[in-house]
Amino acid sequence: MQVLGKTKAGKILPNLYETGQIILAVMALLSLKFLLDNNMNVNEEDVLPLAKQYADPNWIAGDWYLNQPPSYRLLFETLFGRLIVTWGFLATSVVGRLLCYALVAGGLVLIGRKMCLNMPFLMLAIGLFIYTSHRQGIAASEWLLGGLEPKTVAYGLVLLAIGLMLAGYYFWMALMLGLATSFHVLVGGWTFVVVLGWLALRWKTRLQGIRHFGSIVLIYLLASAFAIKPVLEQLFAPFPGSSVTPSYIYVFLRLPHHLNPLSWHSNWWLKLAAYLLVLAFSVSLLWRQQQSDQLSAQYTACMELAEFTMLCLVPFMLSLAVAPFDSEGSFLQYYPFRLGDVMLPLNTCLLFACALQQTFKQRERRVLSLVCILLFSGACSIQAVTFQKQLLTLSQFSKVNLESIALCDWVRTHTPTDTVVVSPPVELVKFTWLAERSTIAKFKLLPQTKARILEWYERLSDLSGGFFPGTTKERTKDRRNRMMRALTYGYNHLTTAQADALMTKYRATYFITGIKHKLDLAIAYRNSRYILYSKKTSE
Repeated sequence: MQVLGKTKAGKILPNLYETGQIILAVMALLSLKFLLDNNMNVNEEDVLPLAKQYADPNWIAGDWYLNQPPSYRLLFETLFGRLIVTWGFLATSVVGRLLCYALVAGGLVLIGRKMCLNMPFLMLAIGLFIYTSHRQGIAASEWLLGGLEPKTVAYGLVLLAIGLMLAGYYFWMALMLGLATSFHVLVGGWTFVVVLGWLALRWKTRLQGIRHFGSIVLIYLLASAFAIKPVLEQLFAPFPGSSVTPSYIYVFLRLPHHLNPLSWHSNWWLKLAAYLLVLAFSVSLLWRQQQSDQLSAQYTACMELAEFTMLCLVPFMLSLAVAPFDSEGSFLQYYPFRLGDVMLPLNTCLLFACALQQTFKQRERRVLSLVCILLFSGACSIQAVTFQKQLLTLSQFSKVNLESIALCDWVRTHTPTDTVVVSPPVELVKFTWLAERSTIAKFKLLPQTKARILEWYERLSDLSGGFFPGTTKERTKDRRNRMMRALTYGYNHLTTAQADALMTKYRATYFITGIKHKLDLAIAYRNSRYILYSKKTSE
């Protein structure tokens, strides 16, 4: 059976045609799973409107959230914003996802070649990663495959960088990591920190002196130029006076599922322990095979990948130790769990598949490869049925109920383009996107600068009538869900005077609420779920 990567003289692409075929096969597997899954556009409703508004400032020109500085998303918004203006959201999302999956597939194939994985076992590893868990991370809700956003582009470049790293192409690796940082400063930045540790771990064999190391760092810095300014602005921006810090809001109020270990599932450590056990088991099996000269190059690549994986867990573990003492989220706001959360399961699956491939003898390996092919074919067949259903409902790619669509259509066609509408703080996240009208704030849509985070907090407090419970310094597991419920409750119980005061403060003309929320205001539109009140008081 032909092997995916018995490389000679450091050649990582011995057969471009064969490699292209394998990349397309991996890309097809990823696309069947994720391409038309509208559950994966959870962040697209945030970043894609920002990209369009950056490319076309006249689109919803008065919206407070959309007019925030691009920050670290500058490169992403520059490249994809113009595509959205030209092609629309749906086409750009589909094409952008395909690009991300192509980058990820290319990176996985490069890594697989260095590990000498044949195609069935590479597919087994990828299938284990994407099908055995709803979440791709172990605890911090991280993912590298999904909708189109800066993070998914960055992770594709990171995987290419890992493949180049294992092949010894450190300058190209630095270039990929720099580009990843330009797309997403934390994904690329944390990976580069880990790679520096990986290089230093065996610096005598991996580096050729200080000039070699300096060239790697210089290439990285040049390629990450788009991230330097937002990093400096974040680090040195003055702190606006407030009773609550922007980092506390960011970590403990808005994103605890990513950043606060106390909010994670109580049994998350079992998943971590299971992956570590499988990783150790896989490495031990590979170690037994390293006596053969034929496997020496493969063994080296596998051990290097295992070292990289364990180093990814260093920021993860250190942050667990820091978390109980970081009461303001000053360190946790930089996503230290991110890389280890997703790299441990991915690389464990790759090493496990490699260990299985090398443990069995040639005849047994053929049988196991046939089993992998059958499993792969079955999974693809089942996924193809789902894909067909998703294709038939492509017009509803943006997951919104029909009443919301009807409401947004009415607002878009019956109000001036500069209209400001007060809308619920938790519901109707896609209102600005679909109605093309400005609104006040959404819990989902969090700005990135310190001053705007505090303003976001104030706006949500206004929308909830003071029910936004964000001032008490607690870090309990259900804090985020309780806040969202409190925001919704407070908004749905605003009085007519409070609703009118909100519209006056934010110069809004309309007020959207649920059908059961009765206000002494003129009704402009109503359906079975929502009422749209106008500022003019009924007679």
